[in-house]
Amino acid sequence: MHFGCKTNGRALPVAFLGIAALLPVPAARATELASPSAAAVNASISAPFIRFHRNISGGAHTNGAWNGGASITLAVASHAGNTAADSRLLGQIRYTLIAGNEPTSNGGYPAQHEKQVTAMFVIVKNTPHIWSQLSATEKTRIDLIMKATFIASVFTTGDNNPYIKAGTQQYALDGDSNLNRDWNPNYREGMIGGVLVGVAYFGGGSAANAFLTSYSHSQFVADLTANNLPNIHETFNWKAANPSSSAPSGSVIDPAVRTYRYYGYALADFMHIYEELANDTYQGTVNAGLNNGAGINGAGKIVSGAATLPNPGALGMLKEFETGDGGGPRSSLLYAYDGYRPHMSNQLALIVSGLWPKGSAITHAAVARQKIGNIDLWYKAEKGYIGYSKGVSEGEASYATSGTNYGFVYNRSLWEEVLKPYHDGADPDPGFAVGSRIETGSSAQVHISASAAALLNGLLPAGSCGTILEGPVTAGGIIWWRAVFDVGAIGWIRTEDFTAAPAAESFTATAGSAWRNLALSPQTGTFVISFNMSCGATGMDGVAGLSATSASAYSDLAVALRFATTGVIDARNGGSYQAAGVLNYAAGVIYRVMLTVNPGYRTYSATVTPAGGSPVVIASSYAFRTEQASVASLANLAALANGGSLTVSGIRFGAQGGPPSTPTGVHKD
Repeated sequence: MHFGCKTNGRALPVAFLGIAALLPVPAARATELASPSAAAVNASISAPFIRFHRNISGGAHTNGAWNGGASITLAVASHAGNTAADSRLLGQIRYTLIAGNEPTSNGGYPAQHEKQVTAMFVIVKNTPHIWSQLSATEKTRIDLIMKATFIASVFTTGDNNPYIKAGTQQYALDGDSNLNRDWNPNYREGMIGGVLVGVAYFGGGSAANAFLTSYSHSQFVADLTANNLPNIHETFNWKAANPSSSAPSGSVIDPAVRTYRYYGYALADFMHIYEELANDTYQGTVNAGLNNGAGINGAGKIVSGAATLPNPGALGMLKEFETGDGGGPRSSLLYAYDGYRPHMSNQLALIVSGLWPKGSAITHAAVARQKIGNIDLWYKAEKGYIGYSKGVSEGEASYATSGTNYGFVYNRSLWEEVLKPYHDGADPDPGFAVGSRIETGSSAQVHISASAAALLNGLLPAGSCGTILEGPVTAGGIIWWRAVFDVGAIGWIRTEDFTAAPAAESFTATAGSAWRNLALSPQTGTFVISFNMSCGATGMDGVAGLSATSASAYSDLAVALRFATTGVIDARNGGSYQAAGVLNYAAGVIYRVMLTVNPGYRTYSATVTPAGGSPVVIASSYAFRTEQASVASLANLAALANGGSLTVSGIRFGAQGGPPSTPTGVHKD
């Protein structure tokens, strides 16, 4: 019989392990994305086209700083096969390609809004029925736009940026000083997101890095001139046209972008770059506003519904509900929304390009935060939020006051109808809790603390089963649980490395209930079977053992171990219970049992190891129960409890080492 758990392999000592490299997770393809809702698509069709120019007021270089997101919604809808979006999407693409409408590509604050077309282009490139309708000239112009926005973001966020290396004022490609790669998400999601979206467009870190390696600023400026992209040309030619400005020259840009690192992460580590971004944007713990919901002079707080706020204290609130700016504290629905919106676009770009490692540790932890933070965002939008920034009240923002102007309907749909269902397919809530039985998938690492950098306690083979002791704990963007495994390892393991153990792997007998039986594959030769035993009361009478068929009486058991009323564990030897060694038992302690059984000679031996203790021989070549002296095959595991409960778990053929250290299974005393 297969119990769903590994029958061989023990955890190795730390000295023999080192830190093992994590295997890459196959990327999920974009066809799994659903279309945004009909209401969202219709609203996106009605929204004005996005365009860009540095002379548009507001400093964002776009007419869509408020209501952006319609272009992404249209692209996702078309990608999902919703042809109702196709015509308007093609219109937006071609409108963007008109000379003077393209992004300005300076690598600074405007990058947040450039995601509205750059992420759109990534999605379109991965939507054949749209991409095939574009001419070669149109595709060339798209390529140049994507290269420009990528180069600009690489320059302003990279470790090789000369201003960053010197620790001085940072400048964009056009000399703009209103930027810093470490500022709030309304900057970071655009600037660092520009790198991620570029990687997605080029098809991965290696391809993107190859473009950087061969980049020539002078040649690129010439290409911009030849293809009539005036907004980008103005930015990339800024220093040449304005020699006295603080903008970087081509000779400064070239070496700065050749080898990209973001806090040490290369483009090949783009998911770690994404992790850094996600952890910053969704770093808060959910609350109703500044000063425990009181706000500052009535601002920086939710208007109503504080008492029923979902997930108070949970990790994942958008950073700009509790951060700072030049005027002091900041708590703003609209600024938080400015982190949420480009983050959805960045994530969608990685997903549709096949670069999102669905269900990996990084993605699972990021999505767990988003499931908290995005619920919080939209709850506050529904209840109304009085923002506080730059030292003054922003007034109330809500669906009623801001929903239409800010495109809430389609930007909310991108999460609730598209991304969340996609993530739920990879990361359903497993409902784990202390006491849950779990089974590892691929080879899993067990650490001494909740940290990927911590020393290892062991490596577990696929199919190893154990019991959760503590958790969940989020550390380093990873969700951790402390568990004890039937092979002997005890420590912290990531959520991504295990699933719920099969139901047949454990059962509980309770006082007054009937016999519990679990059929086994028939055993006629010498065999070893091991399992956990634990009881819910001291001084009870509980027995577990092996029989030829389903047991309904003690006399059906050929092999039997007992939690005796005398407080010790003993075993049946022919006509009576005996114990070769003394082992007192206690309620709630897990005991690992190993039975070596010889049906041919009708004998068995039993070793029992208590949690944290040493093995004790309870039976040594004991005889089968007298009534079973002629049985030749054993094919059932049975249990009965009187005066408490008896749980059997971790059942498998073969010897397995040390026991868990807390009760397992479901106990009903």
